[in-house]
Amino acid sequence: MTRTSSMPAPRPDRALLRAPNVEPALLQGLHEFIARRNAADALLPGRPLVEIATTRAQVALAAQLMAQAFVHNHDKGWLAWLPPSEVARIRAGDTVRAQEKIARVIGYLCAASMFEGGLVLLESAQTPDGRTVRGASLWRLPAAVHRREPWWHLFAFGVPAALRSYGLRRAIAAAGAADALVRAARESMDRLGFPVRGIHAEMGCVRPAHQGQRVSRRMFEPFRMLADRFDLVYRLESSSPETNDQRVFSNFRFEKIGEHRFGASRFNSVGPYTINLMVRKPQPSAKSCP
Repeated sequence: MTRTSSMPAPRPDRALLRAPNVEPALLQGLHEFIARRNAADALLPGRPLVEIATTRAQVALAAQLMAQAFVHNHDKGWLAWLPPSEVARIRAGDTVRAQEKIARVIGYLCAASMFEGGLVLLESAQTPDGRTVRGASLWRLPAAVHRREPWWHLFAFGVPAALRSYGLRRAIAAAGAADALVRAARESMDRLGFPVRGIHAEMGCVRPAHQGQRVSRRMFEPFRMLADRFDLVYRLESSSPETNDQRVFSNFRFEKIGEHRFGASRFNSVGPYTINLMVRKPQPSAKSCP
């Protein structure tokens, strides 16, 4: 890891994000469950804290953290569309450029999702060096106002990020792969009769040094309680099924409903890999306390 792990100082008001475009009742419930989670953890060492990102600096930090973790874990879903030379550098231990490339794309995806019900969650704890962010995640909830990412945002930020990180041909291949995954998830949901409206855990990570410290649980728990209260399906795509499905997601009662396989291609630098499609059914009778 080469980036600082400390929370950056707040920037001026112009760097604040807009309020999340999330249904008001859901957003209120999420704030309530996050507050409960934080109150329950207030006396633990380091005073763990979960919060919704409110500044662009926090979103940028979340993108850096996720990129670092995905590169460190050799996540095939993220490494696939980098040039082979970059993947070779990662395997040799040189990860700086790859982290920068992937963080650039994740930062754009976080920004784009906020038009459509997205928000970024951070988990942090107090350390001798200050409050350190240990986990970050991107979520999508039912939007208060139904709208798509504006075309100007895609061309001003999305296209440049993809071109700088992947190059033209690999950017096109990566976009096609992302679209194929979305279609596969929707087809699996439709086939099993799950509603479109629900909670989507788009991506998330825990710094390797902090795995086993319940960081994932703190980030997932408020959404689990929200799903149970509002009778919502809670879904995700697991890009590291060999390490996460049983160790993490099964503990949260996620079930595999399908999978999507990416085959070998001239633009796929890691070879065939599989992403598991997973769903947690709402359990309204479950207890809604941390």
